[in-house]
Amino acid sequence: MAEVDKNYGSGIMDVRGDDVFEYTTLGNIDPHLLEKEFGKIRTSDTIITNERMAHIQERHPEDCDLFEKYARDIIENPEIILKDGKNTGTVFMIKRLPSTNMNVVVRLALSEDDSKLKNSVMTAYRIRDKNLIKLERKNKTLYKKE
Repeated sequence: MAEVDKNYGSGIMDVRGDDVFEYTTLGNIDPHLLEKEFGKIRTSDTIITNERMAHIQERHPEDCDLFEKYARDIIENPEIILKDGKNTGTVFMIKRLPSTNMNVVVRLALSEDDSKLKNSVMTAYRIRDKNLIKLERKNKTLYKKE
């Protein structure tokens, strides 16, 4: 499996008894952009587990290189953040890239969640302008860079 960013650490997280997750730290979200909607965010740390990275490689192989190249920038400097209307505590973090857009879906670690959890990337994929417009219509905009 390819590493996302060797400047950031990785580790092992034990959150549910026998369930152990290996992960890579991607960067830090700005909780101030999200707390008005979600309340206290437990941490700014944002990770991806090896299982979720394998998911991206398997389900979105054509987007893997873009994710690995831009993941940290998308997490730390998104251009658009939308609240996922279907999944609790989840946001779409979107960045316009030179020839496309990239959507990184992040499950936030909220105050009511287990204290060991971190913000976690669920998936990532390219999104065309036309589909981005639809996504913006269907979901609440939490942040948009002007």
